[in-house]
Parts: sequence; C-alpha cells; structure tokens
Amino acid sequence: MKVAIIGVGGVGRTLAQLLRAETAIDSLLLIDKEENRVRFFTKMMGRVKVDAAPFDLNAPSGLPRVLRGCAVVVNTAPPTFNLAVMDGCLLAGAHYIDVAASGPREPAGLPGILEQLQRHEVFRAKGLRALLSMGLDPGMSNVLAREAADTLDSIDAIRIRSGGTAQIPGYVSDIFPLYSRETFLSDMLLPPSAWSDGGLREQEPLSDSEDFEFPPPVGVQRTFLVSHEEVKTLPRYLGKPVRRVDFKQAFHPELIQAVLSLKILGLLAEDRKISIGLARVPFRRAFLQALPEPSALVHPVGGAKALSVEAEGTAGGTRKVERRDIVMDHREAGRRAAITAVIYLTAAAAAIGTLLIGGAAFPGPGVYPPEALDPGLVLKEWVARNLPIARSSRTVPIPT
Repeated sequence: MKVAIIGVGGVGRTLAQLLRAETAIDSLLLIDKEENRVRFFTKMMGRVKVDAAPFDLNAPSGLPRVLRGCAVVVNTAPPTFNLAVMDGCLLAGAHYIDVAASGPREPAGLPGILEQLQRHEVFRAKGLRALLSMGLDPGMSNVLAREAADTLDSIDAIRIRSGGTAQIPGYVSDIFPLYSRETFLSDMLLPPSAWSDGGLREQEPLSDSEDFEFPPPVGVQRTFLVSHEEVKTLPRYLGKPVRRVDFKQAFHPELIQAVLSLKILGLLAEDRKISIGLARVPFRRAFLQALPEPSALVHPVGGAKALSVEAEGTAGGTRKVERRDIVMDHREAGRRAAITAVIYLTAAAAAIGTLLIGGAAFPGPGVYPPEALDPGLVLKEWVARNLPIARSSRTVPIPT
C-alpha cells in the first residue's frame, strides 16, 4: 500500500517512522512545502520506498496529480487546509485521514469538523473513506469515549480531560502545550462549546475551571473548557442519547491570565504588528516564538502526557462511571522516536487509522469521526503496539 503524508513536522515525521515498520506499507510519499524536510527521508535505506514531493498547499490545484496512485493520504498539515486536501483526495481516488480540525472559517460559522462531515455523501458515492481528527485528542479520546459508553445503558455525561507535565530546560513552568503552538493559541481563544441537553452551548473561553486528578505521575491539575472536536461529534455518533459532553485541558493559570490579558489589549490580532530591528512582524507570532517548539525539543524531556475519559450513566439499574486513561512518559516516547509523548501518541493513532481504513473497523465508505469505528478493533491495534491504556469502573449514588 502506498501512503502519502502531507506535512512533515513532528507528527508527520513520526508517522513516517511508524509506517516504515508496518508490513502493509510498501511505499511512502512525503509532501511538504519545505523541500529539505522531505528530502532527508528519501535517503533512508529499507524495505519501504520513500519518495518526496515539495508542494505548497496555498496553491492546491495541482494536489490531485501529486496524490494519484496513493491508496491513503494522511494530512498532518495545519487544519485550515483540511477541506482542500479532502477535495484533492476525491479527485485522486484516495482515502483521507487527518489529526485535527479547524475552527469556523468565519464568525458564527460551522465548526471545521462539521463542515468536513458534510463531504460524507460525496466520499460514499466514490467508494472512498475519510477519517477525521484521528490523533490522541481528538482521536483516541473519541474511541475511548465510545468504548466506555458502549458498556452503559444510558449516558448522563462524557468528560474528556487532557493534561500533562514537561520539564524543559530554560522554562520555569512544567505545564506547556506540547503540540502546535498556533493550534494551542487558537484552542485558547476560540469560544468553547459544551453539549448540553440536546444542543451545543457556547461558553466563555477558558471558563468553568476544574481541578482534575490525572493518574500518576501527572496528578491534580487545573483544567479549563477549550474548543475541541469531540464535543461536536460524540453526541451524533454514539448511537444513544447523552446529556452532556465537555472537554477540558490543563494549563498553567498564569499562562491563561497572560493570554487573556494580551487578547483584551488587542495584541493577538493577526494585523497587530511590532518592530523587531528593521522588520515588522505580528506580535502574535513573536509571542508564540517565546513558547517551546515541541518538534524541536532536545531530548530527554521530563514529565508525562495524560488523557482521561469518563462516561457516567447507568447499567443494569446501577449508576457508574466508566473511566479510561492513557499515560505516557516523555522519556519513553523519546526512546521510541526521539519526540514527546503528545506527538508520538498522535502519530501512533494516525498510523492505526491508516492501517484500518480499508477494513471492517469502518461502517463503510463515507466521512466519519473516530467514534464511528469499531473501538474493539482500534484498541486491539493500540495494545498490539505496546501503547498504554488503563480501564476502571466505579459506582456512584443515583441522584435524588
């Protein structure tokens, strides 16, 4: 099977490493606007043939020609390009996977993942499959929520919590976003929504803070509501009603305060520029440059990534909470692929999606979020790769 990877940053680079070890893969095509990024991999010797194709997604009309002959295309480029790459796959006759979705293209517009799901009938008519937001969170978070929900007769709430620590030389805080810096800022500034009593309800950015206990070594962290894909899709694809779905992420409170203050001052607007030497650059870009770039960190990095999913409801007349946890030490991810746990687990999920996309894990041709897949088949592949997962269950009192 020939697989194209678009965007060879941290996730794309790690995904290429993982897919080179899979017997089902015989050829990789790496696509990135930075030619030096992709040429490096073509020099690697091994069973899997690796080709490179420099391409700028800002001018996507030639993309179908580049993708022709690929069975699957995995898009790890910025999510703003998702729709353009999906359209390229339709014309090239290739299955499609990405690892995250964008926000609305205009104020009060449709969230990116819901706009992508509108391509369902077009993909189905061509016999093609698209798997959206198949990373760690979103991605495995959806799969874990589906597996937990399947054990319940009725669901009151699904709570997804993302946390972790990172000891990075030169930085005082140990709670930094170890994923795309631009995506991090968008997550913080977009008004989040929570699913409540049959609809999406918009909330204030970074509101409804909660101290959540992650498994060790992460422990208790302050989490905040952020905009995330799972909230938009889980109520539609679980197959049973759910009263509430929310997603909260751990951030250092002082970082939260700094970002909100800069937003109030108008400094994070795209057109707000400052002078640095002889150049005029957006303040937003300068601010992001002060944060660590995850794909460029020198290893080992201390700390761990934690993802926890809770589904609360009833089963057999008993009220219970089904919990699923994924925890990985950054040093273990560094040992495996010289990368952080966030990026490694995201790439691992995308690799599993790539291998399953043509098989029985899918409902059939069309466009789907991860919870539409058979969770048993996904998690079988997860465990086979010695990836972490813990399951627990506890009973709780029935509300009076």
